[in-house]
Amino acid sequence: MNDKMKNLRRFFRLPYPRAAQPPLTVDKDTAYHVLEISEQGLLIAPKPSAPLDIGETISGNILFHDHHSEEIEGEVYRIEPRGVILKLSRGVSPKYMMQEQIYVKNTFPVFFRYTVRENFKATQ
Repeated sequence: MNDKMKNLRRFFRLPYPRAAQPPLTVDKDTAYHVLEISEQGLLIAPKPSAPLDIGETISGNILFHDHHSEEIEGEVYRIEPRGVILKLSRGVSPKYMMQEQIYVKNTFPVFFRYTVRENFKATQ
């Protein structure tokens, strides 16, 4: 398998501009900003008041711009400087992922074009 094929992602990752980052609420007092989303994973902003550890199980609800809520469940897969990566066992439905892509593309067209182009270049 060549390097190009190794770098291809199995699921499209949708990055969110700061103004559109939906909250992931894990309990009444704890919510994280979702930075990127895919059907099988999330990148969330770290929260110093509620640190997460690799292997920790997380479940909660993501509240989207249209007040639609999706329940997720997964575990902390990796912690990076840019955020905490969750590998989901119960993720966002493919239908709703498409709706979110359309929303971000239509509402933030410059952001969408730039980030998708940069993500594509990184996989080549």
